Amino acid sequence: MRRTIPYALALLSSSVLVACGGSMNSVNTTNGVPMSLTIHDTPPSGVAVLFFEASITGASLQPSDSTKPAVSVLSAPVEVEFGHLQTDTAFLSLANVPPDTYASIKLTFGNAQLTIVNHSTAAIGSCPINAACQLTPNFNPSSVTLSGAPFPITVDMASVFGIDLDFNLNSSIQTDLSINPTVTIAHVIHRDDADEEKEMEDLDGVDGQVTMVGTNQFTLTNPRSGQSFTINVDSNSVFEDFGRAGCTANPQDFSCVKMDQILEVRLSENGMGTMLAKRVEFVEDASKEAIKGTITSVDSSTQFHMVVFREEPSVNGISEGSPVAVTIAPNATFQVGLAEIGEDGGLSGFSFLGFSFASSADLMVGQDVQIRPGTVTSTEGVTTVTTDLVRLWPSQVSGKVGSIDSSNGTFALTNLSPLFTGATPAVTTIKVQMLSFMDFEEFPNQTSPAVGNSVSVKGLLFNTSGTPTLVTRTISDHQSD
Repeated sequence: MRRTIPYALALLSSSVLVACGGSMNSVNTTNGVPMSLTIHDTPPSGVAVLFFEASITGASLQPSDSTKPAVSVLSAPVEVEFGHLQTDTAFLSLANVPPDTYASIKLTFGNAQLTIVNHSTAAIGSCPINAACQLTPNFNPSSVTLSGAPFPITVDMASVFGIDLDFNLNSSIQTDLSINPTVTIAHVIHRDDADEEKEMEDLDGVDGQVTMVGTNQFTLTNPRSGQSFTINVDSNSVFEDFGRAGCTANPQDFSCVKMDQILEVRLSENGMGTMLAKRVEFVEDASKEAIKGTITSVDSSTQFHMVVFREEPSVNGISEGSPVAVTIAPNATFQVGLAEIGEDGGLSGFSFLGFSFASSADLMVGQDVQIRPGTVTSTEGVTTVTTDLVRLWPSQVSGKVGSIDSSNGTFALTNLSPLFTGATPAVTTIKVQMLSFMDFEEFPNQTSPAVGNSVSVKGLLFNTSGTPTLVTRTISDHQSD
């Protein structure tokens, strides 16, 4: 019998995972070489793209021997939301491929949805000035083949390999808002299959609903796609914010995880299907719904507008990518998501900085927030949702590094998206506060940002007096994009 090799395929830089057969389980290495595939995006410039979701309908490796058929590495179409992959990674597939030398990889794309904010001086297509608009762009062409370096790739027996892809939104979105996909290979990872403890991918922002709780593992299912992934936990797994679920364990542990909860997980994947949770964060109770969005305007003390990028589970009258008006209930609670604060799960690390997220006065354009939806109504094409919970969530913001103050670990982020520069009042600079144990992604020859670097920063964005402040542990470099 001809052996195959586990292979992983991913889009570098959140939250969409898929494996052959629809669940993330370990790969049978007796049938081949494991391969994984991941993907991330390059932040767009010009128009403010707040949501871009597309279907990847096919991915195949072509052997160098052209008489051999292409080897499919994607068993089912995968929906990917590229707008939130500036610092995160989406896992596309885990497959087995025959040992061989491969000359290229081909990706095929399907339906796409695009939501932009137009802060230019003229209408863009059917989108008027200062409006958030949903569009359905076409891919032209609908496929792309990558055959340059590092191809040809030789895949040998008793190994595991993965390919990380970069989808460049800035180059892909054309002036007529059609999509000409620009994809490059960011990394190829190749290791012996005996090194099972070695991490192939670090995935953040994996979210869904708990559909099974077992012994030191649970299954997380994305209700939109039906895709599921089995996630293991160990003594190093950190559990955060389960106090809101009524869990009294101190410290919080796996006993806090219950059926039907909505969770967000940061995990490690070893290229053979084993998923290990690094951090598990409570999002919402089983009986509740959660919507996440990016704020596009703050209209008053009781209302703001946002573009929805995630809903768990699906909410009647709301769709991902849609602009909505949010009415804040008089008794609404304001909270800060703990994922970027630290493993102590408290606000103590921010108290000396004087940051606040306690009322609508702390809201600003560009913040990512989670709301608990109440009543949903639609009048004259405008969808309005009420909420009694507004929770600050990590934002992903791109720009250039301006001045750096190494004495307090801060730098100025400039050349911001039109989402910020076109806002009222305009935001032209964000102060970035770096925390301890920083994660510098894609920095080839340096361990800290330098003036002029093009970067994406993920963290909590606070409406501080004068210049907004973003608190981060994750910075991704885009100098080579």
